[in-house]
Amino acid sequence: MYTIGVLESGGGLSSFLAANLPAELRERVRLCPAASLPQGTRADLLVVSPDLRGEDAAPAVCRALLVPGRLAPLVGAVEAGWAVSYGVSPKDSLSLSSLGEKDLCLSLQREVVTLTGDCLECQELCLPRASRTSPFHVLACAGVQLLLGVPPEEVKA
Repeated sequence: MYTIGVLESGGGLSSFLAANLPAELRERVRLCPAASLPQGTRADLLVVSPDLRGEDAAPAVCRALLVPGRLAPLVGAVEAGWAVSYGVSPKDSLSLSSLGEKDLCLSLQREVVTLTGDCLECQELCLPRASRTSPFHVLACAGVQLLLGVPPEEVKA
């Protein structure tokens, strides 16, 4: 059982993850707001929402951190074994290589180590996309799946 803390200002990303993570994966995770983790608890994965406001950021402890690249300065406030960034910058580990109305292609731009210790090589993943779905939420959802050890070819949006 993995503990995934979600650091966000609203409930958008938590709701998206709860609805879009594959059922077999949801059975193996405890998804909760980062603020509800008991003092001193270390999350296996801390996911930072792309809509996080600076005043909502709080110090945290986790094995791995999935953070929007534009919020990279937050990394200093989180005690993490390693961090993986997501966003639209070429500096982000997980980025978009193309965005269409019906699909999007994600690019894993550098090697990433999963929570299970596997190393994922650089690659592209093409996923279907609902028209109103935030590409940042899709990036975060795919990042959670990859970090939890879901094989890239089985990642779902």
